[in-house]
Amino acid sequence: IQQHGLQNIVTITHRDVYQDGFSLDNPSSSNPSIDASAVFLDLPAPWMALPHLTRGPSSPLNPSVSVHLCTFSPCIEQVQRTVSALRSLGWLEIEMVELSAHRIEVRRDRVGLEEEGLRGVNASPANVEEAVGRLREVEGRDRSYHHGKTGQPPVEDPADEAAGEYVSKQQRLQNIREAQTDRKLYKEGRLTHRSEPELKTHTSYLVFAVLPRAWTDEDERQANALVSAGPLNAVNSRDNPTSKRQMKRDAKEQAGGNKDVEIKTERQLVDT
Repeated sequence: IQQHGLQNIVTITHRDVYQDGFSLDNPSSSNPSIDASAVFLDLPAPWMALPHLTRGPSSPLNPSVSVHLCTFSPCIEQVQRTVSALRSLGWLEIEMVELSAHRIEVRRDRVGLEEEGLRGVNASPANVEEAVGRLREVEGRDRSYHHGKTGQPPVEDPADEAAGEYVSKQQRLQNIREAQTDRKLYKEGRLTHRSEPELKTHTSYLVFAVLPRAWTDEDERQANALVSAGPLNAVNSRDNPTSKRQMKRDAKEQAGGNKDVEIKTERQLVDT
């Protein structure tokens, strides 16, 4: 903490927050409250510490701003009890986020018979020409095998002459491995990505909530003043205009329910 220059704003303490709460005992200050505006709880039972995070005289929360809370829990049962405690203590905007760690593998897919014998590739024909060439190779190998057993000369096929000299599988794989040294494999193939099909880490949940700022006596007096003024005693002006629907409703009440009464718009009232 000192290496990062945070010793003046970071305080480390060890206590049982379930029993003692979060207020720091500072002998140099008469108010041990820390006036926190954000709280993060990584506890086995967060709901047991929440009663200490309420509005009150000895509350560690900042009374002039809304307080944001985040709790970390590995089990859904802990989340259920935490959310129940938050609702009973007046916290709002409660929501939960599940964290899932999936590794993503980025690779290049290379397809073709020239990839045979290499790791991480699909050694299947990439086009019709490669498939036909492989079939001719298999047929030529079969003819050579039967020629060795029967002693009869193999039937010459013009396609075999066009394809060139027959190459054994071992020689073909050796040629592919030798050619690999001169290839830039990181530029070949199609770039793809895949994520793990299963979650291999433990479940984890984050619960977020907001506690509104404290309601003071001054706020109560201002609210009572607005309520006692009433909507009918409010002064209509261009900054606070009255809707036409409200004007019709007021005119109807003054006329004793007569629907045929003439109603003037606000602009007409101002002009007169």
